[in-house]
Amino acid sequence: LKPCRLKPTCCGRLPQAGEQPPAVSCRLIAMADAPAEGEEAEAQPVEAPAPTEEELEKRRPIFQELYAEYRAQEAKEKSLAERKENELESKALTYAEVDFDFMHRILATVKEKVGPLYVEKGVFLDLGSGVGKACLAAALLHPFEKVVGFETIQCLSDMAGVAAGKYKEVELPQGMTKPEAQLVKANFVDDFEAQVQELASQVTVCFVVATCYGERELNTMAAVGQRMPEGSAFVTISQALPESLVVDHGKNPKQRRAAAVRKALAKRGLDPSAAGEIEVEPPPYDPQGFELAHMEELQVPWSSNPAVVFFYKKIPALVEEKAEGADAEGGGDENLGGA
Repeated sequence: LKPCRLKPTCCGRLPQAGEQPPAVSCRLIAMADAPAEGEEAEAQPVEAPAPTEEELEKRRPIFQELYAEYRAQEAKEKSLAERKENELESKALTYAEVDFDFMHRILATVKEKVGPLYVEKGVFLDLGSGVGKACLAAALLHPFEKVVGFETIQCLSDMAGVAAGKYKEVELPQGMTKPEAQLVKANFVDDFEAQVQELASQVTVCFVVATCYGERELNTMAAVGQRMPEGSAFVTISQALPESLVVDHGKNPKQRRAAAVRKALAKRGLDPSAAGEIEVEPPPYDPQGFELAHMEELQVPWSSNPAVVFFYKKIPALVEEKAEGADAEGGGDENLGGA
């Protein structure tokens, strides 16, 4: 029996005197791990770091050219006029826009605080995308598979369409990936089932300027979040995700301990004074929820005042599993495994 060097975890030595050789050799293990004949090994995702300063200097002018004929003040005035004409009084339609450098800061923070983003994997989604600046900046800052934005105001959607047309024709520096860009005229709340619901499972970064959003918008954001994949990022500005969607293991500790003591007192013959007998249950939360990975105050492009930016990470879905060794009659205790 020769030592096998096919596996990085192999001991790489011969059995010593008195030792039994392994039941399965490292060579067989390596063969089992190898793809079958005619099959290709599954490619591992490639992590994409944040762009360097040199790369940003090349990409920023491209973004500026996409909006060379655009004026922010004109967009605000047209948006307000359309809302008045159509009697759209909801504050949720208040216009605010981002820029290239702000989105660089957002995506770099996602990669640092939430987790890696991969080359041509996943969708960037903007709920209330205005003229498309967040989406097209994201497309130039990270090689997403696709960037998608939903905007309900017609004049803003028209301006976004012009920029998207330019983006489609623009030549990017050698080696850069050009994600597909879809800037859609739709209300992400009213058109959730038709336009957003199916897409949500592909979203790795959801970005929302939620400053003026109300209950309907926040609830739809939660519905999107519930369908996003494990490890994805949800970034909101000014307003946090609904509390029901956020996992906070330290929530209401006194109330939860009081409930645990009452439960212990209700058991016959049990002395609740023994600390080991009092089990404090975790707070209830959505098993498809998020943890707050980071929060900071940033200067935003549309105001002289800074705003709080919340960075969330999607937790693994809870899995119910039975304890090993449980007898058939009792069925065993059930434990929840989570993040």
